[in-house]
Amino acid sequence: MTLRNRVSAAAAVGVLIVVAAVSGVLYFVYAASVHARVDATLIDAAQQASSVAQQIKQPAAGTSGSIPDFERPVTVGSVELQLSNGPVAVGQPSQFGPLGSQDVAVAEGAQPPYFATVDMGGHQYRVYTAAMPGGSDAGLVRASRATDADDGTLRDAALLLAALTVGAAGITYGAARLTAGRILRPIAELTATAEHITKTRDLTARRFTGPNGAGTSDEVGRLSSSFGSMLAALHDSVTAQRQLVADASHELRTPLTSLTTNLDLLEDGAGLADPQAPGLVRAAREQAGELDQLITDLLDLARYHESAPHRETVRLDLLTGQAVHRLGQRGPHAVIEAELSPCLVHVDPAAVDHAVGNLIDNAVKWSPPGVAVRVVVEDGRVVVSDRGPGIADEDLPHIFERFYRAPDARGMPGAGLGLAIVGSVAQANEGTVEVRTGPAGSAFTLAFPSLENAGD
Repeated sequence: MTLRNRVSAAAAVGVLIVVAAVSGVLYFVYAASVHARVDATLIDAAQQASSVAQQIKQPAAGTSGSIPDFERPVTVGSVELQLSNGPVAVGQPSQFGPLGSQDVAVAEGAQPPYFATVDMGGHQYRVYTAAMPGGSDAGLVRASRATDADDGTLRDAALLLAALTVGAAGITYGAARLTAGRILRPIAELTATAEHITKTRDLTARRFTGPNGAGTSDEVGRLSSSFGSMLAALHDSVTAQRQLVADASHELRTPLTSLTTNLDLLEDGAGLADPQAPGLVRAAREQAGELDQLITDLLDLARYHESAPHRETVRLDLLTGQAVHRLGQRGPHAVIEAELSPCLVHVDPAAVDHAVGNLIDNAVKWSPPGVAVRVVVEDGRVVVSDRGPGIADEDLPHIFERFYRAPDARGMPGAGLGLAIVGSVAQANEGTVEVRTGPAGSAFTLAFPSLENAGD
């Protein structure tokens, strides 16, 4: 069953239940009203008993030797009256059986009139027993009416309510089918888009941009927007992966080619006895080290970009101090001035250490020999400043992209992943990275939400 049919059926069932409940209540209210009218009719007929008795006496009085027959039931409209001239006695026969003590008490006025349902001859009757009105001879009157006299009316009412209930459910089903097509159209478009993408692998497909698509604020509209955002993010991720593979293949090919060339030279010449062998071995080691570093950077970049970081509260000043000490040991030309104020941040320590190290290493690489690199930590921020030539305006938008290298940097070691790693670490840890640059140098600021300042 399609979703449209399921929605229509659910709407019809809901209306059917509600209308059936209302119809049931209406039926029972109507039935109670009918029964109440029956009782009122019996009371009204019983109150006419004195006039009925008078009419019975008059024909009997005009007939010589005739006695009025009060025991024979008299029909008044739809009600039968049985009159019993008083005084009445217990056991006295009547149409509905012998009179009882309650009947005698009612005739004498000792008890109020009462209603009863009597089964006689396979039929049930509603019987109202009261004292004979307008008389003092303790007479009795019984008004009766068959209980099934109104069954036809009640049956017609039940059939009418049932027809209305079924009709309402049917109309609701038809109306729901008409409206469900429009309401569910965005879902059908999403389904068609998903099937198209599954078949063609084309993540740029967008087939749900109609008036009920991503522009509305209801649940279906939000679903369309989320689906579109998911497709866009997936497309960007796949594009980035393809670009990464292409760039990595290009970057890996250069050191691999050099390494293979050096090994071929060692193999084709006199081997290790060749005077150039030590230089070739050193070059091969350097190229193997470049490959190792490139692979490590690629793995780190993928981990920081895709995986949820393991975050904990750490002292950013201590973390930066370790990176400063480690990089200061690398060479005599690395002069680093640090001003580290205690502060707490909630980050991935290993990732942030890597990012800070990349910023300092980048600053050392671009600063003239012997010129100090300045590192400042305060309020959750790490600011690394160099005294290099600055970054060209055309290069500035691309410096955090993978494998991007400015023309001036292409002769230096590295594959262009250092600043890309910094950007990924900042994003993964809810931080930011900014750069200010000019002819006198550049300043990179890596900032994270600062916690309460740490004590000394």
